[in-house]
Amino acid sequence: MMTRKAQSALEYLITYGWAILIIVIVGAALFALGVFNPGGSTALQVRGLSNFQVDDAKMSPNGNLTLVLGVKTGKTTFVTEIDFAVLGGSCSKFVAGPTATIPASQTQLLVMNPGAPCGLATGDQLRVATNITYTVAGSSLVHLDTGEITVTVQN
Repeated sequence: MMTRKAQSALEYLITYGWAILIIVIVGAALFALGVFNPGGSTALQVRGLSNFQVDDAKMSPNGNLTLVLGVKTGKTTFVTEIDFAVLGGSCSKFVAGPTATIPASQTQLLVMNPGAPCGLATGDQLRVATNITYTVAGSSLVHLDTGEITVTVQN
């Protein structure tokens, strides 16, 4: 035989249980879609490039890629070439040769011009494969660092 409190709790669960279940299912679906994860929709994401930090990046509709690039090598680094390609897009592979000297714990603004207009749509988010050829102060060895940058097309 149930007590009045237990009977009251059971009636509450039976009456409102469906509403609670629906709220839990909707919340789980929204979480799975990334609604509660604003970090997943940021404009700039960097994978790879273990020896460089990309503080900011932007691509213009004509294909110019602008990077604010720092080094993680702990030494002055000499960038001799950066080549990049828009993945899954209509743009061909671009090779840019901005030579830059980036002192340790500082950043440089680099603008790579593809040489031919690309015709990208403002607001599109693109994945850009990036290869940076560089040497480190005090060494004559040439290194290659590769990665992928997710960037938004902006004016």
